[in-house]
Amino acid sequence: MHRPLTTREEANALTCCALRNGYIEDVHAGKHSELLEQPGLSRITDAEMKKLMIGVSAKLAELLAMKETNPNEYWRQLQYFHENYCGHWEKSSEAA
Repeated sequence: MHRPLTTREEANALTCCALRNGYIEDVHAGKHSELLEQPGLSRITDAEMKKLMIGVSAKLAELLAMKETNPNEYWRQLQYFHENYCGHWEKSSEAA
């Protein structure tokens, strides 16, 4: 039996679940460019950002619906993402 996730741990797991294996992975998979080191240059196009946000929003909607309709599966998935991907993430709500 796992301890309940804190609100911040739940938020971390939701973020990870919504982004992992989504469109951002396609953007991230390219080769490194020295241009990425220049702060004044854009790293993602407006079209890419729109596609990313729509995908993340759809995944979050799916997860929040699951929380209502199948809470055991929701918490199982979040516990999995928390344990396997978010273990070293910031857990304090006060973090900037």
